[in-house]
Amino acid sequence: SFPTRRSSDLQEILGELYTILEGIIGTRGVKLLQRRIEEKGLKDVPQIIFEIAGEMENLFGSKGAFATLREVGRQVAKNLMEHHPKEEWEKVFKEGLRVTGFAQGVERDGNRACICSCIFYPNFLSKKGLKPTEHAVCWIGWGFIEGFMKAFTGAMGVRFVERDFEKNQCWFEIINKM
Repeated sequence: SFPTRRSSDLQEILGELYTILEGIIGTRGVKLLQRRIEEKGLKDVPQIIFEIAGEMENLFGSKGAFATLREVGRQVAKNLMEHHPKEEWEKVFKEGLRVTGFAQGVERDGNRACICSCIFYPNFLSKKGLKPTEHAVCWIGWGFIEGFMKAFTGAMGVRFVERDFEKNQCWFEIINKM
């Protein structure tokens, strides 16, 4: 089930997502997404975000949606780092996805990091028979991990390594060379 969050917090998260998307796909693209969400009558923010990711796949294809939403995740990480002193970045990194209600949190182990208990896999992806990272929604978290790991390690990026189904964790590792 979804973590309980105040409606105003979730609406703020959704507003932030639309603002970041607007900078990437433009005002018209965001208005189209908002109209499609409104037509479907969705009110639950995680469901809306999953639907936005699906609509992005319809509009831009899988690779276009993956790249766009990965950039959204990186931008969220960048925005959080800009609004917090460097000494708080590790805490913000670990708790950012929990605060948004999208996962229990993030753990880091040297050059690896994992998203712990993401709500999207059990509530959306597995029900559609999708594996981790096969839906654009996953790429927001991927970008989030990447944005912070680049800042922490100077890495060029991160790659998905594996999903530990037993522990409900998706692991990523840094890429130092292309």
